[in-house]
Amino acid sequence: MGFENMAVRGVPNFFGPRTSTEGVGGEFKTTGVVKDLVLDITGQNILDDVWAVQTVTLPAGAKPLRAITEVTEAFVLGGTTPTIDVGTDGSEGTNGFDFTEAQAEAVGVVVDTTFAGTWAARLAADTLVSVALGGSTPTVTAVGRMKIVIEYTQM
Repeated sequence: MGFENMAVRGVPNFFGPRTSTEGVGGEFKTTGVVKDLVLDITGQNILDDVWAVQTVTLPAGAKPLRAITEVTEAFVLGGTTPTIDVGTDGSEGTNGFDFTEAQAEAVGVVVDTTFAGTWAARLAADTLVSVALGGSTPTVTAVGRMKIVIEYTQM
């Protein structure tokens, strides 16, 4: 059916399946000098390569401090030493941080304070953030869900 707005109740209702906004990231508004960039990632997002059309950006002058990741549904990775890499679009494996197969396949919280490449210092330019698989012939199924909060300061 879809959307219904009955004047009697004055409350709109939606019936049936809905498309969610999973895979979307954005800035979580906070006060103070530490800001948060939030990413919602699923196995299906990685399979569909939603990051090819997403525009999640860390601004110029940002210095990543830590990444707090909560895996709420374990991923199923395959291949040789597969990883889920988060970082600069196109060079996620060398500029950013990653999750090992063991971390991605276990429900829990992972805190990462070590960043590689350009993410180890203040970013010189606006940086498009992306998610990709790393390792040798990596694979992923549609199963898996994590939320990442990247804390950063900006000059």
